[in-house]
Amino acid sequence: MIRAHFRHCVIIALLAATIPTAQAAEPTTVTVHDAWARATPPGIRVGGGYVTVANTGKQADRLVGASSPLAEKAEIHISETVDGMARMRHLKDGVKIPAGKEVILAPGGIHLMFLGLKQAIVKDEVVPVTLQFERAGEIDVQLRAAQIGSLKAPASTEDATHAH
Repeated sequence: MIRAHFRHCVIIALLAATIPTAQAAEPTTVTVHDAWARATPPGIRVGGGYVTVANTGKQADRLVGASSPLAEKAEIHISETVDGMARMRHLKDGVKIPAGKEVILAPGGIHLMFLGLKQAIVKDEVVPVTLQFERAGEIDVQLRAAQIGSLKAPASTEDATHAH
């Protein structure tokens, strides 16, 4: 009887050792500001979006995706020059947002690419976007549209973050 009880205790101890210990994960503090998009001419089905992502947490995060009701699809892209030719490339793994740092998505570099626009992006209107992060989850932002071809944000693009 003592052997059976001892065997039970050993089995329970072994099972308990395989259960991962829960650690209190520190939430990553991610905010988004300077959120804007470029207006597009009627009939154009692609557009760009730009934001600054700040991570004030102690752990890195990663921007892994985006969506907008104005587009069939939104992706994270990078503009680069290869062999003298400018081209864009989809960043399938997203963009790392280091702890305590900001990452700027801007024209000519990393940016949001809206594919299959359902309507033109109109100057001074707002483009609703949901950004998806590995740790912070989804964050809704409002991108204010600058004029067609603009290289900088319109005048008022203060904190655009609306966390879920």
